[in-house]
Amino acid sequence: MNGFVWFDNIGSARADTTAFLTKTFGWSAQDIGSMTFMTATGDTPFAATCNAMSDVSGWVPYVEVVDLAAETAKAIRNGATILAENLEGPAGTATFLKDPGGAPLAIWKRATG
Repeated sequence: MNGFVWFDNIGSARADTTAFLTKTFGWSAQDIGSMTFMTATGDTPFAATCNAMSDVSGWVPYVEVVDLAAETAKAIRNGATILAENLEGPAGTATFLKDPGGAPLAIWKRATG
């Protein structure tokens, strides 16, 4: 069973959100262009603030999977609504969905190599 491995905060006020998180929680920010990595301690980020995305807003947890296509099909069979499929990011490929209750979630396959 896989737990959450990453969190994106998606919204229209990325800079304001990043500033809030750094000032409120003391997290470090590293802007890499398409997103800003957030780090609590050490050098390993655990989350990112991201620009607005259609139909997705707020914190989005990621679950790592081995077979993205199979897990996407399983999520659909179990009542998920797909918001965006096979989005390439710096560390892998993600599919964004909403669970049957309407909460956003991403399933993610780590890049190989």
